[in-house]
Amino acid sequence: MNRSAILSLLLIALFALSGCRPGSTSSCLIKGTMEDHTLDGKTIYLVPLVGPHDAAHVDSTTIENARFQFEVDSTEVKVIRVGYRYREGIEDMLVVSEPGTVNVHIGKLSSCGGTPQNDSLQAWKDSMERYRMLLYQLQTAKRKTNDKDAVQARLEQLYDRQQRYIAEFAKRQPEGALKDVLMKLYPQPNNK
Repeated sequence: MNRSAILSLLLIALFALSGCRPGSTSSCLIKGTMEDHTLDGKTIYLVPLVGPHDAAHVDSTTIENARFQFEVDSTEVKVIRVGYRYREGIEDMLVVSEPGTVNVHIGKLSSCGGTPQNDSLQAWKDSMERYRMLLYQLQTAKRKTNDKDAVQARLEQLYDRQQRYIAEFAKRQPEGALKDVLMKLYPQPNNK
């Protein structure tokens, strides 16, 4: 084998190996912060939204200095949550483990962002929170008023508006893990 053939094989091998390195641009780095230091030393979990929840599919790490970090090589919707004993007052957070850096805050009101699908996921979560707050206010008003029909009409308008928002929001999403989950959670009559 001549020298240029050996050099070519070494270069090809080098390129092939460098493409398989952990930390390549296709991996997802999830950087998280906690609301405070009360859970330092405790375990936080990264769990698939769908599928098995066994040791092969669930990742965990220790919270240190109110921070945690996960590195993921697959794109899917996952849930970040603390252990059962510590969940009271702490909201689980959905994240999409897509390439890039996802910034997550875990606490009473958890949040995520930093990548396109996670920014969209946070916008959807914010809309759902506003919807739940308005729904609660109207249901409370309905119990206290004599004009239950008027409040019921407003409840129905709110529901219809939210369903339209969800349908349009899901349609606007590019193909990917977030859109797949939204279409399963909120199937639309014309979607196949």
